[in-house]
Amino acid sequence: MHSYSIFPYLSSYLSAMAAAGNRLYEDFEPLCKWHSEEAKDTLDIVLKGFKKEQLKVQANNRGILEIYGERPLELEASKRTRFRKKVNLPKDCNTHEIQAKFSQANGILSIVIPKKVIQPSAKDKENKTKDDGTSSEAGREQKLGLENKGSVWGVRISKRRAIKVAVVAVAVVMVVVIGTQIAKLVHRHSRHVAPDDDYVVNG
Repeated sequence: MHSYSIFPYLSSYLSAMAAAGNRLYEDFEPLCKWHSEEAKDTLDIVLKGFKKEQLKVQANNRGILEIYGERPLELEASKRTRFRKKVNLPKDCNTHEIQAKFSQANGILSIVIPKKVIQPSAKDKENKTKDDGTSSEAGREQKLGLENKGSVWGVRISKRRAIKVAVVAVAVVMVVVIGTQIAKLVHRHSRHVAPDDDYVVNG
């Protein structure tokens, strides 16, 4: 029969806890920059000196994105630097497709937050079809209205009114022509009956 003692494991755990308790932490706020696009938002965090395994990114069901990082300082082994950042995710984001990529070359952690693609409902599609049909019908009516209109002296008017204007114009021209001819006849007749000063009646 074998017996096991938990004291060695407990001793190791307590030693680790003691070492962690003796650590000094230096908290800092990393530089962050947002990039917004139509299909996604991207959060860039400057974390020079960090490694990928020293970072942690997770989103919870309350719509909060947590980014945490911790690393030892190069000159002081007992001292570590760390940060913790919480970001409220937009309501239109797709939390299941959030991706994080860390580039150790430039020390930037990029977190891509895709936006949800909202599919239009059947009612929205029906309303859009009705609106498109109304717009097309209005456009056809407007086009027909323009086709039924002419232009006189640069003024856009309807065909019926254009015909009336043309008839009146023709009538005015006819009156002017007839008046001119009558005036010429009257003038010619008056010259024919006028007494000649050289004409002498012999008695």
